[in-house]
Amino acid sequence: MFGITRSSANRGRGTTAKGITLLYAQILPVMAIVCLFPAIPKLFQHFGGIEHAAIFIPMIVTIPSLFLAIFAPVAGIVSDRYGRRVCFTAGMAVYSIAGLVPVLVDRLDMIVASRAVLGIAEAFIITVSSTLIADYFGERRHGWVSWVGISTSIAGTLLIIAGGALADISWKGPFFIYLLAIPGFIMTLIFIDEPLKSNTESSGTIQPLGFPFKIAFLIGGVTFVASIVYYVEPLNIANILSAAGIESFSTIGVIQALTTLPYILGAMLYRWLFRWSIGNLLALAGLFIAIGQIVIGFAPHYIYVSVGACIQQLGAGMVIPALLAWGQSILPFEQRSRGMGIWATAFFTGTFVCPMLVNMVEQAHDLQKAMVVFGFIAMALALLSFFFAQSQKMNAVNNKSHAAQKGQ
Repeated sequence: MFGITRSSANRGRGTTAKGITLLYAQILPVMAIVCLFPAIPKLFQHFGGIEHAAIFIPMIVTIPSLFLAIFAPVAGIVSDRYGRRVCFTAGMAVYSIAGLVPVLVDRLDMIVASRAVLGIAEAFIITVSSTLIADYFGERRHGWVSWVGISTSIAGTLLIIAGGALADISWKGPFFIYLLAIPGFIMTLIFIDEPLKSNTESSGTIQPLGFPFKIAFLIGGVTFVASIVYYVEPLNIANILSAAGIESFSTIGVIQALTTLPYILGAMLYRWLFRWSIGNLLALAGLFIAIGQIVIGFAPHYIYVSVGACIQQLGAGMVIPALLAWGQSILPFEQRSRGMGIWATAFFTGTFVCPMLVNMVEQAHDLQKAMVVFGFIAMALALLSFFFAQSQKMNAVNNKSHAAQKGQ
């Protein structure tokens, strides 16, 4: 159906089946977090009497992201050295097993340990799948990275609903969702092969005269800051809606689900504008995020909060595809996994740090004022991105002019 062939002529080329497999893999780290949100009260009911339960139970949700951030660079180095396919397949296999450990055991320490292993598997999955999108699809990668944002957004909403329904049955219920990793592993075995350099390299890619740390850390630094700004709204919007007068958690969930629709539109907007420079793309995304968060911060009613959330999500939908494609395009084939490892570490470290930073501002003021503060930070970042893009454009014009003068 997908026209897959294992012949040497097509080996390493991008196909629809490969793309779907990689999108499936990108959803797994989202699944690791969101499907357990509704189960936290049940986990406290079951394990609350155990010593240090107040520390360990939240770690069930957060520790995969922490270990992903720590091990993503390692995954990149190993993948560049030993091959993409073996590392990706191993990551999918370990994820499928570690995700189901809580279904089989009833010890809090073993569950936390299995979640740490899950995070290491995620490091390989995210790093290598991000690399393979560029390896397989080359200039066609922009369409696929936009689908990363769309698919993870839709899956996140559905997984929260599924996690809540299963948590009503048992604290173990949401962990059965990890059975969904098994089809992904099977798809990996069937469709994923080792990409060929000749199919992926372009003349504009930096040649590997040593790892380009300066460029990789520039991408990582921008991604880290963007990740913090990106997560301010989704991590806090439920509390703001509750404070705005909505008492029903189901109503809050419906509003959150509806505000993900502009996120999808933002990802589609990236597909139309992907030829813009990264500075202009981030400037536009940052402008939407800033306006949305400022509207939320000053909103007197939940209707206005919802409008602000929609504007913010429009910008958020552009961020991941833009940053991901930037990192994929600027790094050479031999070092792309290492670069994607740094990208993943930066993004998920931002995810980990964001709640602490928001809490610091909230303690000094309140949550809505914190949204305003981070809205103005996003506005400043948007302006910096815009001026960076203009300076790069002027440098390119000047370089072209100098080259023309030398040619004469």
